[in-house]
Amino acid sequence: MGKFDECPQELRDAIVEFWPQDEWDHAAAIAELESGWDAFAVADTRTVDQPCGSVIDQVAGVDVTAEYSIGWFQINACNLPPEWVPENLFNTRHNCGTAHAMWADRGWQPWFFSAKRLGLL
Repeated sequence: MGKFDECPQELRDAIVEFWPQDEWDHAAAIAELESGWDAFAVADTRTVDQPCGSVIDQVAGVDVTAEYSIGWFQINACNLPPEWVPENLFNTRHNCGTAHAMWADRGWQPWFFSAKRLGLL
């Protein structure tokens, strides 16, 4: 049984809608590492002194920047157009659709550390 079979039904439905079947397990595994399969997960490391995009750490030679990441795939709202409403990313279909658009453009690169851990990069 793969990660896809283990993840919540709501997430499975969205993965099926957006990704090709040969990526279902990868998508589910990324979402698990990113959010613990929590549609309402938030990682907000922004501060007044370190707004979106400020380098706040370095891990294995890779800069880690301040983020406001939301939902299943921890979509970083800091990287979205200003007219987007970040809270829409709590919606499963919106979160997964946005994640798929990112994946279609850049593969698993936007989830660098999770993708490296899973051997996808």
